[in-house]
Amino acid sequence: MVVEILSNNDGILDCQKCDERLREERGHDKEGIVPFWVQGKVIKRCPLTLITPLSYEYIKAFSFYDKGMLPNNKGWIEESNRYIQAMMILTNEFNKDREKPTRVIRNGRNRS
Repeated sequence: MVVEILSNNDGILDCQKCDERLREERGHDKEGIVPFWVQGKVIKRCPLTLITPLSYEYIKAFSFYDKGMLPNNKGWIEESNRYIQAMMILTNEFNKDREKPTRVIRNGRNRS
């Protein structure tokens, strides 16, 4: 779900850029008026609020993992089981997302 949310928002959703009005409309703190599609369901909360702080940390770590850099600067056997499992899940999810066919959106731009 995290990968889908981050992939589908194209950087449009950014808590730092939302003023109070946008936070209210998008449903940051409570149900808003703007609908979002997440995993085939309509929700009226900002999808970013569904991502836990730990998930964000794993997403940040994944960018390094994907480049072959591990946190302990040793072999993968030295990493925690939780870290390895998280990286395996993220690898699978990012691969699924990368394999999705390109869709054409309303304004004619291609979007993966």
